[in-house]
Amino acid sequence: MGTPGAGRARNRVQVRRLLPPGAVWAAALCAAPFLNDAGTSALIWGAGSAVLIALFPWALVTVLDRRGDLRRGIERLGAPPVILGGFGAAYVVLRIIQWTDGPRALAAVVFSLIAAYTLTRVLARAVPLDWGSVTYGAAAVVLPVLLYLLIPGAGGIAAAATVLVLCLAGLLGSGRQTRGKTAAAAAAGVLAGGGVFLWLLSYSL
Repeated sequence: MGTPGAGRARNRVQVRRLLPPGAVWAAALCAAPFLNDAGTSALIWGAGSAVLIALFPWALVTVLDRRGDLRRGIERLGAPPVILGGFGAAYVVLRIIQWTDGPRALAAVVFSLIAAYTLTRVLARAVPLDWGSVTYGAAAVVLPVLLYLLIPGAGGIAAAATVLVLCLAGLLGSGRQTRGKTAAAAAAGVLAGGGVFLWLLSYSL
């Protein structure tokens, strides 16, 4: 018979499986345009940027792996090819937003992603950080703020609190690193991703 502590640990790991970093950023990208436009264009902007930045690189590497075009399996290959693909796609989205005068709140999320990833790579040699933990740290700021602004009243507060709890559960569910490294990764996400998002969001509304 399992212990209650073991059950809670499994639940935290399950959060990571249900909400991988790509899905977390996709949720933020889909929600952000609605701060500037509640119409169909916001849906197109959000879904299009989410597919391009968060889902396309992962899908591409997965397909190549299944076809045998990658010499190593996707798990052994690791995150960098996927993340680098997302980084390049983020730059493309930013250029499109600039050229078309697109939703500025979406640009705030894209810059948040770039800032979080850049800090992760800068610190990689000194303090290797888990990208998932960095993502959850940034999302603990980005997603609650988006939901609070998008959903009026008590519903927004409840949605923001729920997402915050999920982000914290994702952080606690990291079994690949020590608590100190998890805290460092979360701090990097909050400061870089969350900080840049809040700063740019103030100019986006």
